[in-house]
Amino acid sequence: MGDRNPRESRRRFLRATGCGSAIVLAGCLGEDISYAAGESAVDRPEDWCFDELSETVPEIEADAVSIDGIERKDEDELLSREEAAYQCGPVEGNVCGTCTYYIDDRDGDAIGACTEVEGEIRSTDWCALWAPREKIDEE
Repeated sequence: MGDRNPRESRRRFLRATGCGSAIVLAGCLGEDISYAAGESAVDRPEDWCFDELSETVPEIEADAVSIDGIERKDEDELLSREEAAYQCGPVEGNVCGTCTYYIDDRDGDAIGACTEVEGEIRSTDWCALWAPREKIDEE
């Protein structure tokens, strides 16, 4: 044991404890501890956020373009949330707010719209149409 490098042992120890901390932290970040109507997030139905969303979009957002400059489809061409497999919350870290089709909130209610899906859309949710942004803000 005398020929072992003490610095290597310390490095190995620090790597092991650092990885363990990262794993524990990642587990905590993925846990949804919010509550709605007194129920835990785990007990909520998948469409719990639909109650917060209007079926219609304010005119200022209906006439706006997405964060990548895509024009919103006509009302009769839009998909329903169900057809788009809209879900409350992110999927694999992806959210509507980072989607090429997302139209940012324009009326101050913190809820936006989509060029492809009818009704209001929360930036923190996700649907099967999600596509990464094409343009990056230059600010």
